[in-house]
Amino acid sequence: MKKVIYFVFLNILYSTLCFSATPAWKLNLEKEFPSEKYVRAVGQGITEAIAKKAALAELSGYFSQTIATEQESYRQISQSRNSYKNNSALRESVIVHSDTELFCVRYTDAWTEPESRKVFVCAYIDRKDAWELITQKIKNLADSCGRLSKLADKEKEPFRKLLILTKVKSFYSEYSRLYEKATVLFPKRIEGFSVFIKKMDGYMNDLILLKSSVSMQVKVSGDKGNSIYTKISELLTQAGFMISQNGQYLLSAFINWNESKLNEVYSAYPNIKTVIRGNEQTYASFFGECEKVASYNQASMQRSAIFRLEELLEERFIKECFE
Repeated sequence: MKKVIYFVFLNILYSTLCFSATPAWKLNLEKEFPSEKYVRAVGQGITEAIAKKAALAELSGYFSQTIATEQESYRQISQSRNSYKNNSALRESVIVHSDTELFCVRYTDAWTEPESRKVFVCAYIDRKDAWELITQKIKNLADSCGRLSKLADKEKEPFRKLLILTKVKSFYSEYSRLYEKATVLFPKRIEGFSVFIKKMDGYMNDLILLKSSVSMQVKVSGDKGNSIYTKISELLTQAGFMISQNGQYLLSAFINWNESKLNEVYSAYPNIKTVIRGNEQTYASFFGECEKVASYNQASMQRSAIFRLEELLEERFIKECFE
């Protein structure tokens, strides 16, 4: 009998905890978390974890949608002013959106609705806290951009200047992503960043022009059916470089397949080294090595080795050579 009473007591206690009075944020979200001070969203699910994920997704969606709206507005304004015609396309090429990374996200306690047994959670961001964190990051990135852009101004050799501006682009891309989040938090406060952005857009324009004017020859030793030559040329073209047989800069690639045969098993440890030279100077280099590939069929093994090498180039070549 005592066990039954104890079990009933636990059930009552559990129900009381789970189905407590409706929280204030569920009854009136604006009153509890006013939009002027917070970015907030309510998520629901069959568990607290699922409800939190749903709320976070809603927050991310809000940021992404607002950023897209701001970007479209920026594009229209830019097109309406002759002096900014190039900037809209530039910013879209500089900024590549992925899942929105959010800062300072907090959650309320979960609440379970008695009738549906659905779990609700509110995720919220204090605009002031997030603003302070983001603007500090923005300042650090702006300092990095500023130092590098001064070096670019002094550099006369086209390829070296291109490499410096590529590093500027990396910092500026992150700056732009944070800047967009800042526009969601406090739209009226971001006007002070506009001068810096216009300046950096100018450097990004210089980078695009440099890439289109700096032509490159590509030569590959040890290739199989021009597959690696094709991959390198494709990656360079995608990155905005011009490939030419008479280019003033030479990219030389050397492939060692390290092929062997043991007990009817064909294997290879492919590696590749690339060097970019011009005017009797070396500007960039890259080395990568793949894991072992093996097969009872030589043609199959060679196809696998080529595929591994292409994967390696896609993952690391442009980043390590130019960024």
